Amino acid sequence: MQANAIVLRVRAEDAAEFERLFHEHEFPIWEDFKTRGILVSASLTRGELGTHQTAGITNYVVTAVFHDMSGHTAHDSDPRFEAWNEMADRFQAEDPLVFGGTTLLAV
Repeated sequence: MQANAIVLRVRAEDAAEFERLFHEHEFPIWEDFKTRGILVSASLTRGELGTHQTAGITNYVVTAVFHDMSGHTAHDSDPRFEAWNEMADRFQAEDPLVFGGTTLLAV
């Protein structure tokens, strides 16, 4: 499996709108990819604790697990994601932290 974790750093005053738009634009892509057997799992988590808490910024941890790298590539090149990603950029107070790789262990 190929897993990705991204921490998005969104201005706190924009958090509700970001969440609404995420649900409107990214969540349907996840549902589509899950139905088509490309996506294993995905989640959006509001980071309510952690080492990088900053006043005025809400952290969001986005995780996506694909069967292999081709799923990740298909997602990131999907025109729906490209449009959403451009929208999401305007909410970010700082550059995101992005990690991805081959899953070694999972339950």
